[in-house]
Amino acid sequence: MTALFPAFTEVITSTLTITCLVMVMLLLIEFVNVSSSGKVMVKLQNKPILQIVIAAFLGLIPGCLGGFTIVSLFTHRLLSFGALVAGMISTFGDEAFVIFAYSPKLTLLLSVSLLVIGIVAGIITNFFFKNKILKHENHSFEIHDTETHHHHQSANLNIANLKNHSLPRFILITGLLIYIIAILTGTFSHEHGGMPDMGHSEIQTTIAHDNDEHCAHSTSAVSCEDTHSHSHSHAHEHHSAFSWENIIFLCLALFTMIIVALSSEHFLRSHLWEHVIKKHFLSVLLWTFGVLLVLKALYLFVDVNAIIEQHRWTTLLLLLMAIIIGVIPESGPHLIFVVLYIGGSIPFSILLVSSIVQDGHGAIPLLAASRRNFFLMKGVNMLVGLIIGLLGFFLGF
Repeated sequence: MTALFPAFTEVITSTLTITCLVMVMLLLIEFVNVSSSGKVMVKLQNKPILQIVIAAFLGLIPGCLGGFTIVSLFTHRLLSFGALVAGMISTFGDEAFVIFAYSPKLTLLLSVSLLVIGIVAGIITNFFFKNKILKHENHSFEIHDTETHHHHQSANLNIANLKNHSLPRFILITGLLIYIIAILTGTFSHEHGGMPDMGHSEIQTTIAHDNDEHCAHSTSAVSCEDTHSHSHSHAHEHHSAFSWENIIFLCLALFTMIIVALSSEHFLRSHLWEHVIKKHFLSVLLWTFGVLLVLKALYLFVDVNAIIEQHRWTTLLLLLMAIIIGVIPESGPHLIFVVLYIGGSIPFSILLVSSIVQDGHGAIPLLAASRRNFFLMKGVNMLVGLIIGLLGFFLGF
């Protein structure tokens, strides 16, 4: 039981680290989105390839914003079905924030891969569906009006807004201050995305013990000193509060706090509080905690990596799971594949398949507008995911 407590504490710390980062990024994207003009280019209707390319790039916007925008344009008949497919393939929900926290390089690789696959799949889909008129059963659903007004309002940053001592402003500023202090003190570390050590600590302890025994019987004091020096430097590197990752997220948190402090009361309540915190915070927190807790327990008692390496069929099983779970229009369940990849348990192809099929909350408005189009889009994306997954399985990536 004493060994389980540190693991549980590690999961809680990682959950809070990831959740805080996701909230900061969502608040920043909300600010950028509302501050932009959000004008719809109606001339896109006669340019199907341009529609597909723009939709694919919109899908790369982290979180649900890109998906909402794509669905809104599609239901207003400003994007083709091929463009819808392209956009939903390139988007990968709130998991984008977690992957970015773990490795910006991995985020770039995944984004470029999804962009290329999305554009190619969109063009092929457009070829088969260009002469077919898709029904829009419920053209006027709630998200359209809110998103349309959402784009044309301003944050109205002004130092005079500091006088508005509302409860949401107080909670957000206090939360951001705690988050900043946690980064500065090393309580929250964004190196490796703040992910818990999935069972590797025991291995590292064994290696360290073996090194100690080796040094005790070794005649080379220099080699032992080098070994210990490397081991200690590696251990301290992970806990550095001033690594480049932590500095980046510290700056983002500071900028977000300035936005919260200076924004108008309307923007603060309607967008930052109602649209981001109330809709996303609890969901991200609970899903992250649940996934990390289950996987941490699994890694503690089962050698997951050994099972996957020894039984190749488990990769196919995980591939099918990634496709099936991808149908769920919710950010959270897909986080399991992010953690498995970071833990070295699955290849890149399965993470890619999960990202292709899933679209976070972005597809929920489409489900409300047209169940037929939702399942048709999901069917195409599942087929694309299956093809990419099988290629990854046989080619070994």
